[in-house]
Amino acid sequence: MNALLTNCLSATRAIIIFSMFALVPSEAEAITEVELIDGYGHAYGASGRLTKGDFRLISKFELLQADWNATLAPLVRGLRDPNLDTVAWARDARQTIDAMTQIRVKMSIASAQIEDSGPRSITKEIDAINARMIPAWEDVRSAVMRGDDGAYREAGMRAQQLAQDKAAAAGPVIRRLREKFGDKAIDGALERELRELARKTGLN
Repeated sequence: MNALLTNCLSATRAIIIFSMFALVPSEAEAITEVELIDGYGHAYGASGRLTKGDFRLISKFELLQADWNATLAPLVRGLRDPNLDTVAWARDARQTIDAMTQIRVKMSIASAQIEDSGPRSITKEIDAINARMIPAWEDVRSAVMRGDDGAYREAGMRAQQLAQDKAAAAGPVIRRLREKFGDKAIDGALERELRELARKTGLN
């Protein structure tokens, strides 16, 4: 089964998307809250100027998605380990899936509170994909525990497809962030900005 574990989900690295994308400002520049609000309104297709309340809910949603990614990443890496201990992986997977479920509940609450229909529709789509990913990973875990290669392949491909669906949902947002802020957008930069804003405003 180890060869299958290495090959079947090799593309699941695509799961680790939709974390944070933004420009890296020069040392002489700083992204202000107003600029972030305008950029996010453009990226998420807001019907008008994004309200501060909606912006903060979107920020909270993205920070939770970053937490989701960080929680899921070790599970994906574990499956690609040729020396995988299936018992230990399944035990860790149970804890990971439980943590993902808790994060997803918080994401769903944040999404439902967004008033602007444009951003809300995008976050709801991503939340719905996350909701389907949880049982997919449950099935992966179950197949690993049973040593069922066929079930593992089926569940793994479903998880992979959902990762691709999330990439497709996030793609236009990322493209519009690049349009707004330029081509220096990279993972992590905006997350730091959002976490600092969350700290200042008590969102975290």
